[in-house]
Amino acid sequence: MQQQKCYVIPGLLNAGLLNGNQPIYIFILNQIQDMKEVSLKMNSYLQTVNAFHPYTWVICNQQTLQLEISEVKQFLNQFCKNIPLQQFQRIDKLIIISDTIQLQQLINVIPSAWSTILTNKIHLVLRLNQLINHNIELTQYQVEFLSRINNTYQEEIPFYGRDISEYPLANTGVPECLEAILQYYDRHDDYLKKQGVFRISGSVQQEQKLIQQFQIRNYSVIDDYDPDVVSTVFKNLLCQLKKPIFPFEMYDILKETQINTSKEKLLEMFQVFFAYMPEVNRKTTKRIAELLFHVADYESENLMGLNNLSIVFAPCFLRPEQTNLSDLQGAKIVVHHFNLLVQNVEFFLQEFRINRNSIPQKVQHLI
Repeated sequence: MQQQKCYVIPGLLNAGLLNGNQPIYIFILNQIQDMKEVSLKMNSYLQTVNAFHPYTWVICNQQTLQLEISEVKQFLNQFCKNIPLQQFQRIDKLIIISDTIQLQQLINVIPSAWSTILTNKIHLVLRLNQLINHNIELTQYQVEFLSRINNTYQEEIPFYGRDISEYPLANTGVPECLEAILQYYDRHDDYLKKQGVFRISGSVQQEQKLIQQFQIRNYSVIDDYDPDVVSTVFKNLLCQLKKPIFPFEMYDILKETQINTSKEKLLEMFQVFFAYMPEVNRKTTKRIAELLFHVADYESENLMGLNNLSIVFAPCFLRPEQTNLSDLQGAKIVVHHFNLLVQNVEFFLQEFRINRNSIPQKVQHLI
């Protein structure tokens, strides 16, 4: 699952899929700078993010500011003009966080077009931490974020979708989050023997909870999670990098090579690319390739030899910048070559002795 951005635009917080498959949207009224923009964005999300599921609204001000009934009334009236009525029929809960508003006041300010839809779905909450009573469990980090935001806030960086260099690095030179996952498998070697390891997806809800902990660099909780959840985060993190670990051009070159290209020629090609890759990319590749090679040792138990592992992980390392039919046709070739890479990763990473000046111009212009 692709993680949704925490903030969409000022005043609209997408809290992610925290309640099963049900999206939760939090409106911070004192942060809204353009009501029309917020309503248009919300309408877009309602049509694209779990479009057929119920969803929850939470309306509040920053935790340090009181929310008044007049603000809620103005917000609802303006929103009514821009959101189709059928979208409101999907609302599961409309939760207002305020210690100054009475429930009857809320019912009275519901626009007439919505009254029959929303009247029995309104809930009044006094404090953010009481959202847990509605199966909405905000982390302490999220509560603090809601308390400290101001009109000049910067958008929260989502966990997925960054460049690999944007993640905090461990002493090994690998991103901390990936190092935590790799060490998890070091500690739990028995998980690698599980049949279909890395092919089964974990719980979406648990994935989101683990991501929230990774966002605040709390990696110690990883042992509390099912291995399928950890592997889901592992694969999604790699697949959704802003730029893949191997440059886009590498995919373009590999898909054009023949599947029977000699091992020596492919090794030379890979070595050229490794020479140009950032250090964090090289070290990450080495650590993960070592894990995959180890997993393949248990093929008789997990049924995941290097070929099957390459089918799963090749798209995590190699992908085109824009997908077309030729990319899909070349995917089998890329998987085959990725398999070769895993088997020979130590060779590729030999001190990177290759001299850039000695690389043929025909290859240089492709990098």
